[in-house]
Formats: sequence, C-alpha cells, structure tokens
Amino acid sequence: MRSDWWAAAIGALAGAIAIGFAASASGLIDDDAYTFLRYAEHLAAGEGLAFNTGEPSAGITSILWVLLLAGARWLTGAELILIAQAMGALCFGAALALMVRTVESNGQPPALARLAGIVAALSPVFICQAISGMEVGLNMLLVAAAIAGMGRRLTATTVATGLAVATRPDNVLLAPLVVLFQPGKRWRTSAAVAIGIALCALPWAAYCYDSGGTLLPPTRTGKLLVFLPGWYGVTLEQFSAMSWAERAGFSARALYRAAMLFSEGQARVLLPWLALVPFGLSQMAPRLIAPLVLLLLSAVTYAIEFPLVKLRYFVHLLPWLIPVALAGLFRVVDRRARHSGGGRSRPRLALWMAIVVLHLALCVRALPRYRNWVACEGVKTAAGQWLATHTAPSARLALEPIGAIGYHSRRYIIDIGGLLAADVWPVIRRGPGFEPDELLGYLRRRRANYLVDTVDGPWAGRLLATRPGALQQQATINGPPGCAILSVYSLE
Repeated sequence: MRSDWWAAAIGALAGAIAIGFAASASGLIDDDAYTFLRYAEHLAAGEGLAFNTGEPSAGITSILWVLLLAGARWLTGAELILIAQAMGALCFGAALALMVRTVESNGQPPALARLAGIVAALSPVFICQAISGMEVGLNMLLVAAAIAGMGRRLTATTVATGLAVATRPDNVLLAPLVVLFQPGKRWRTSAAVAIGIALCALPWAAYCYDSGGTLLPPTRTGKLLVFLPGWYGVTLEQFSAMSWAERAGFSARALYRAAMLFSEGQARVLLPWLALVPFGLSQMAPRLIAPLVLLLLSAVTYAIEFPLVKLRYFVHLLPWLIPVALAGLFRVVDRRARHSGGGRSRPRLALWMAIVVLHLALCVRALPRYRNWVACEGVKTAAGQWLATHTAPSARLALEPIGAIGYHSRRYIIDIGGLLAADVWPVIRRGPGFEPDELLGYLRRRRANYLVDTVDGPWAGRLLATRPGALQQQATINGPPGCAILSVYSLE
C-alpha cells in the first residue's frame, strides 16, 4: 500500500510540473499537434474525421489520440490546446506512477524505483514532449501499462497493447514481447494479442482504405516524399528501389542519425544514463529489460522502413532507461564503498540528493528555453490568425506544414506535403526538387488562392526563382529573433 502511495505521489509530481511548464507559455511546440487538434475539433462538432470539413481524410498517425481529444472537447467545450496539454500531463504522470510500481514489484529497491520516477518527472525532455499536444503522454501510459502487465494479467496487457497500436502503429512491436513474457501456452497468448490488436487497428485501417484507398494513413509516404531528399539526398522512388545491401547501408546511416539525437538539445541530459545502462542490466528482472528491447526493435524498424527519425518516436521508452542506469550507478558506488571499508548508506544518500538537485536545476533552466520554443512555433499561429482576418472565409491556402496555420486560420487547406491526400504525390515525387510548372498546375487545379511558406522556403523560393510572376507577396509574419519568418503569397 505504501508503495502505491509513493507511486501516486511521484505521478502527481510529474503531472504538476508538466502543467506548470504548459502554463508558462501559450501554445504548443510541435506543429503536427495542431493537425490532431483540427481533426478533433471537426469530429467533436459532428463534421466527421476530416481536416477540411466535408472531405474525410486520414492524415493522422494516432486515431486514439484524436478520439480522446474530440471526446473531451465535446464533453467540456474547452480550448483544445488546453485539453491536449492537460491530458498529456495526466498521462505522463500516470505512466511514471506505473513505471515506479513496476520497477519496485520486479525486485528493485523501493528507493531506486522512486528515485527513477523523480528523475524522470524532473527531466525536461519528457516534460516538454508530454505537453507538446502530440500523443506522447498517451503512448507512455499505454506502453507502460502493457509492460506492467507482461507475464501477469493477459487480458489487461492485451487491451493495453491493442490501444497502444491505435495510438502509434509501431507499437505492434509490443506483441512478440507480450507473447515472450507470458507463461503458459504461447499459442493462446498469441491469439489473444492478435485479436486485441485487430479489434483496435482494423476499424482504422478500414477507414483509411475508404477515404484514401490504402490500409495505412498517407502520412508515411507524404513525409518520405518531402524529407528524404533533404535528409539523405535520395527520393522515395530511389529509396524503394534499393537492393537489400543498399538498404542495409542506408539503414546504418539512419541508426547513426537516431543515435545522434542524444547529442542534441534536451536529450543530451540522457547521455550519462545511457552510459550507465550496461552496468545495470544484470541487476534487472527480464520484464524491466523489455522496454530496452522494444527501443532497439523500434530503432531498427524505423531505420529500415521510415528513416526520418525523431525523438518523439522513442521518448515514451526512455524513462525506463533510468532505473536500469541507477542500478548500475549504485552498483559502482557500493563496490567503491566496500573497497574503501565504509558503509553503503551514506554515499547512496549523498548521491541520491545530488541527482535530485541536479535535475531540479536542469528543470528550472529548461523553462525559459521551453518558452522560447513555443514563441518560435507561435509564428505559425500568428500567420494563421492573420489569414483568418485578412482572407475571405472561402480562401484556399496551400502550405506545408499544415498544423498551426490550418487550425488558427479556419480556412480550406491544400496540403502540398502529401499528408492528407495522395493526389499531390506525383508532383512532389522529387521533394523540394519539384517541377515548378507541375506544382503551379496542381495549385490551379485545386483552386489555391494563397501559398504560405518561410521566406525563400523550399516551395515559394523555387517558384519565385523560376516563375517570379506566379506569386505576389501579401504579408510577412515575423517572430522573435532567430525564429522562422513566414510569408503569405497570392497566386496569379
């Protein structure tokens, strides 16, 4: 019972800190989050699952997140940004509470489990992602629930796994781990997990097929078309035509890029924990190793199938590194204490306090950076608000990315990034190296009135360089120093 109270208290601490961060700035840090909000807004209003009203589409990766947002909006009528951040913070806290309880119930000392939870609660990289408006917090919670139930409660684990797949499709990788850790007849476990995943995933696959002609959302193809040329210098066509040997080399590059994520921004604070993980592996029960196995499986799968690796694709698993790393750290400290002839309790307590104080300092230091991050993303919000007041309600806007501007402008959006529909894929088959006349022809067919892009961005920049008379600048939206500048162009 006392363990449950500790876990709940740590979860409440994590949620409160995340809410504090969210309250310090108005807006979100990820443009993609606004795409979820626009879908949820239309769904809650009875207009169906659509980015543009009256046009069913599947331009989202997390159907469960949209359904939850829409349900909360319908019940409360609250602003969706606040709903998304509150739900993200709540899920983040619940996920850490589950992690603490799972670590302790699998043979680790209570002090280690609780310290791991406190460290995760004070880690800016987790806080910021949880309140990003994306499905990260929900993903953390459902994966934590699946891990907590492995080998114990098959029904609960199956439900959590199925819902996790409805949150992010890559969570299907949980299935073999659930089967592996479940005692008894493996065929029974396999059948239960397969049924759970099918019940959660098949309705979404059917909707994707009905609205777009494929069983998966168009988001993967759209992102690969746009970003592969810039990230790796290859088109999607070239990527798809690679031999197995070429794909292996390419995947190695993608894995290296994934590893480099830990050398950037807030993720750098995780590097010491990563370094300590090997020392703690032998101290862990197999169930506590499952998140690390899932992390490796996810990294390899992304490298092979979707090499546009972002931290938020893995961040839901990273808190589980901390208890393993702490076990390794305490092992090293205890060994040194024995060699010096001293006791273990005093060095452990000093180390415990130092870790908490350090992470508290990191948390305080990250707050102004979070505010600046929100302010930079706010340029798109300002552009959307300008368009809402300076363009006709019937105006059609062409742009990429579509999230914040689409949400705040309330205008019809033509997504030239290919996330909403496949009709633009032939035009952007070479990414930013598109043929200007093809793009202009597409925009005319779609009756676009405006193009929104960063100043000299990949779309407007190429059109202005090759067809200068095609665009007329109408406005420039400036943000804080060092942030992107957006321009609004009318199409002739």
